Amino acid sequence: MSSSPRFADLDNVRDHTFDYIICGGGTAGLTLAARLSEDPTVSVLVLEAGKANLNDPAIMVPGAYLRQFGNPQYDWAFMTTPQEHCDGKQFMWSRGKSLGGSSAMNFMSYMRPSAGDINAWEELGNPGWNWSNFFEYSKRGEKFTPPTTEQTSLYRHTFSAEHHGVTGELDVGFPSSIMVGEVKLQETLHNAGVKKLMDGCGGDVNGAWMAALTIDPKTRNRSYATTAFYLPNADRPNLQVLLEAHVSRLRFPKPTTSVSAEEVKAEGVEFLFNGKTHVVSCKREVILCAGALKSPQILELSGIGSTDHLTSLGIAPKVCLPGVGENAQEHSLFGTSFELDPSFNWDTYDKLMDPTRAATEMALFLEKQQGLFTMGLATLSYIPLQTISAEAKSLIYAHRSKLECDVKDGKISEGLWEQYQIQLRNLETPSGVDIEYTVFPAFFTFRSKPEPDKAYMTILSVLNHPFSRGSVHAASADCLAQPIIDPHYFEDDFDMKLMIEALTFLRVLRNTEPWKSIIAKEVDPGPAVQTEQEMRTYIKEGLSTIYHTCGTCSMLPREKGGVVDPKLKVYGTSNVRVVDLSIVPLHVAAHPQALVYGIAEQAAAIITQEYSK
Repeated sequence: MSSSPRFADLDNVRDHTFDYIICGGGTAGLTLAARLSEDPTVSVLVLEAGKANLNDPAIMVPGAYLRQFGNPQYDWAFMTTPQEHCDGKQFMWSRGKSLGGSSAMNFMSYMRPSAGDINAWEELGNPGWNWSNFFEYSKRGEKFTPPTTEQTSLYRHTFSAEHHGVTGELDVGFPSSIMVGEVKLQETLHNAGVKKLMDGCGGDVNGAWMAALTIDPKTRNRSYATTAFYLPNADRPNLQVLLEAHVSRLRFPKPTTSVSAEEVKAEGVEFLFNGKTHVVSCKREVILCAGALKSPQILELSGIGSTDHLTSLGIAPKVCLPGVGENAQEHSLFGTSFELDPSFNWDTYDKLMDPTRAATEMALFLEKQQGLFTMGLATLSYIPLQTISAEAKSLIYAHRSKLECDVKDGKISEGLWEQYQIQLRNLETPSGVDIEYTVFPAFFTFRSKPEPDKAYMTILSVLNHPFSRGSVHAASADCLAQPIIDPHYFEDDFDMKLMIEALTFLRVLRNTEPWKSIIAKEVDPGPAVQTEQEMRTYIKEGLSTIYHTCGTCSMLPREKGGVVDPKLKVYGTSNVRVVDLSIVPLHVAAHPQALVYGIAEQAAAIITQEYSK
């Protein structure tokens, strides 16, 4: 690893030619760049809009999660359109704008989706994208370290060695400390009928467990795409990374007609650097790894998308591909906060609200890797609707009936109905999970305010398989303008009904031991919120993204709204691929960090095999 990492200068890039140009130096982009540049005979360029932000405590320190959010040094800070079914509210969607992308600012959870969620992609028309293949690819870059005897004793960590890779570059392990309340919640979930899961990395996520994190077991720092896949390879002469380079569009030959009847070939990329436009050329491919909010925008700015939308923006269409930016799916959450019994001595992030204490704790971490900033978010639980709700079967039956009527009335396309059938099947299966509970060890709701010197615990209820479908589109021909992000929250009311069931079950947990004995009171929404309408209002008020958007460049058949084929190549092009979470056609019940690394590994294998023939 280079002691002083090398980054490209503009003169190393502009007007040069590379075999591969990767647009976006994030989770997928840096992984893919590392794998492709293993071949010393090819040249790889990564264009990254953000800064390096190396060795920055806001990134590296586990407990400093929220210091990046809303800060333009680290965060794109996208905004959605006003949401019709959330009383016109707009939502900020944070995404990583550092080298490493969102792997530099996420909450570090490391798990894999269920085998069924991955196999669904193959069922939707993508041969080779199944659990068996994905599992092997996703272990390739993992370097797993088991918990110590002390960690296991204190925090009840469990794992299955066969579910992990040990020879990769990305450190995966367990935090030095966990809030004791999380251990109590695990016991409570099991007592309430939730399955005890050994490890959420082996294709079964039905249950509750203490999850691993992307953390270096020696330094206790975050492990992410930059530390795992770029810094160890920064001295490769065939790998260049240009920072603060904002991709504006892909360059294609000028067509003789407005839309090419044949596949178009990208000649290179235009990008902004210090306010000026520059060009770089490619021999083989341009690969978009800009994430589910930027990759569709770049395609549209390049003339690939709905011809009507492109024409309205004054962009000359190159490829008619109306699926670009559609089929957006997002995990959403709301919080329920609880005041903890003061007779216990709780260590929570609430103590960091005091600036003096926060500075002391940060110094303690930086000097000795101890204190509150070592604390990780470990509790994950994925639960079938049938486990938490006595009304599950009637709710699912009613929703299936409604959707079948909508299909007959022509309100749902054939492609979307195929997705919905898989979602319904998952709900109807007793082991099919949809509701997630995870923990934030502090006050993390918005209706009330925390009281000084009190300790809190917030349970985040997460919707994993939404039926609502949104969109992400370019707002103008200006690459610096934010895209139009419209998640269509709660357009399908079944999503809201699932959230209500999640809140109702939390109150069952509230009265289940051992959690019952450590909770002083429910703060938000509080006991005054009881009726369905009151719950709806609260959920809308407290709704938030969990930063897991997918689907905007879906890997589906073209006639069913697809943007990329199973080789991840954009339809209508001969040398443009997309490799990021946007290609996922149907969302998964998982925090998707391991998923994105796995997609990049499989993409690297596909590309390498294609050029080795």
